[in-house]
Amino acid sequence: MKLLNGMALALTLAAFAGCKSTNDLQSQFVLKTSTAAACGPAAAARVERELAAVETLRRGYDRFEILSSSSANNTRATVLNSTDADAYDDANVYGNTANGVTVAYFGNQKVHLTGAHETNLYVHMFKPRDRGYKTAIDAKEVLGDDWKAVATRGIHSCN
Repeated sequence: MKLLNGMALALTLAAFAGCKSTNDLQSQFVLKTSTAAACGPAAAARVERELAAVETLRRGYDRFEILSSSSANNTRATVLNSTDADAYDDANVYGNTANGVTVAYFGNQKVHLTGAHETNLYVHMFKPRDRGYKTAIDAKEVLGDDWKAVATRGIHSCN
């Protein structure tokens, strides 16, 4: 009986010795973004991707993939001033001939943009030896040639 318990313990220890435990939570994060209404949805999506790349590099990883995302577009455009229409007549007189001209002017509209494009991204980061590294998005490529400066200063506009 002692021999069987000893063998079971040895097999269990041998099995654990071959296992590698990793904490996947260290390689994942949730990124919450909020971009101005004036950015538009395409620029907001680009900013979200750039912010994920910046955060990936800051945490010491090289590549990332977005596992899931949720977004809300609660932007609104409101015209603040009504359109003005000013019509008037002007007459040009040359000798015995008069030409009447009617001109209408439209303008003075001010559009006020409010709200934001808000997104939550669940991001998984990769180092060169990680499974999935080759198919993940290269963070440096997303940020371009000046990636070190961009990663240091961050993304602060959608331009």
